[in-house]
Amino acid sequence: MNTRDLSYFRVLVEKRNYTEVAEMFSVSQPTITQAVKRLEKEFNSKLVHVDRVHQKTEITRSGYLLYEKSKIIQKNIDLARKEIKASDSDKIKFGLPPIIGTLYFPQVVQRLAQESLFQRLQISESGSSELLDELDNGNVDIAVIATIKPIQSPKYEVEYLGSRPFSVIVSAKNPLAQSAEPVDFKNLMSEKFIRLTGKYIHSQMLDDYCKFYGIEPEIVYDTPDISWFKSLIRADVGIGILVKDEVSPYDKDLVCLDIADPLPESFNISVIHRKSYILKPDEQKLVEVLKQMNIGNTNGGYY
Repeated sequence: MNTRDLSYFRVLVEKRNYTEVAEMFSVSQPTITQAVKRLEKEFNSKLVHVDRVHQKTEITRSGYLLYEKSKIIQKNIDLARKEIKASDSDKIKFGLPPIIGTLYFPQVVQRLAQESLFQRLQISESGSSELLDELDNGNVDIAVIATIKPIQSPKYEVEYLGSRPFSVIVSAKNPLAQSAEPVDFKNLMSEKFIRLTGKYIHSQMLDDYCKFYGIEPEIVYDTPDISWFKSLIRADVGIGILVKDEVSPYDKDLVCLDIADPLPESFNISVIHRKSYILKPDEQKLVEVLKQMNIGNTNGGYY
């Protein structure tokens, strides 16, 4: 089976016009027609019905089935191209979320430099949810990510490093900061919230808590910037949810409150790569060094 035939067919399903498909690929219309015929012969099934009376191109059920599978085939072919191209490079495509990069990654930087690995990292800095997408499409081959529950997917090879709790973050000026007791999330119904958005899992965590306790939070500001997130909370514009380690003694005028009734979700950190991806020796060494990160120790340095 010719993969180009599948490409022609996939676009034909989307456009329903032989002429447009031919123009898109800069080939003749009979080329597209012959490609469809070869696929129909290959699968012994009618894929396309042309209604010449009404000038309509109709896709059969078999055609739709092949269309859906062809998208998966194309994705795997694209992924294979990226992996094979990367095999000739000494760079390592590595994904690292900003929070993990700030809190835990410094522990192993010295060791990575000693192993001549740090200089070879081609780092993609993004949130964990976006890095999972980058991992799936081959733009990243290895990543350290956080998820609210441990990863259990047959697609990935996972090295679980540990977990950290989420906390409610408030300004020192907020009345909630005056209590040393853990806060009941259900009592935060009247509070205004600042929400970390987009690339971070914190927005999902906030949504989960609010849904569980039947709260419709008043979101006064969404931001993907942690510094701005903290600044708004420091100014008592609202409160927020953040992994506990992200609030340090240097974050003046911010108070970190434990949650008295936590959900069975936390900031779970893992080293991950595609199970179908064969690691190069230096990538295997990278994974071994990353596994030595001490989750919960945020003082930096190598341990």
